[in-house]
Amino acid sequence: MYGDHKGDWVNEDSATLPTSVNGISRLEAENNWKSLSNKKNFPLQIFRLAGIYSNEFNILKRLKTGKVQIVDKKNHFFSRIHVEDIANILFKSLDNFKHNEIYNICDDKPASQIEVAAYGAKLLKLGKPNSVKLDKLESEMLQNFYKDSKKVDNKKMKTFFKYDLKYPSYEEGLNNIFNNGM
Repeated sequence: MYGDHKGDWVNEDSATLPTSVNGISRLEAENNWKSLSNKKNFPLQIFRLAGIYSNEFNILKRLKTGKVQIVDKKNHFFSRIHVEDIANILFKSLDNFKHNEIYNICDDKPASQIEVAAYGAKLLKLGKPNSVKLDKLESEMLQNFYKDSKKVDNKKMKTFFKYDLKYPSYEEGLNNIFNNGM
């Protein structure tokens, strides 16, 4: 959605310059929702979600199965959010609404994929996963993922919804998954 900001922080007011097909589609969908809301006078809040992980879909499972491709790209940051925090925010939004507002839904600690994978490998007592060169990735989706680097700010979401994240970083999220019988 935001595109490449070269590892700098972005917030809801930052330029949206998507470079991937998915990012372009998300921005188009967001604009279509805004247009429909304005035309029909429908209430609208927009939630921009970071990379979603859960107890079922996470780096720990991919590390255990060996189905992980890590690109160690310098100054590549991205944000993530645990599905439980998404659900909690959406529940809070039912009673706390401000028309035409946009909220970044992400945790407090943007990090590189290699940092997250290394932490997961440490929990699992595995060696550091091997990295691959960006140009060797076969998946176009993964190639697009590594084009953009940014740290997404969540202050507006936390302040407006008066919400303290259950999993403020990938560390708490992965610890919970690991300790509860992945």
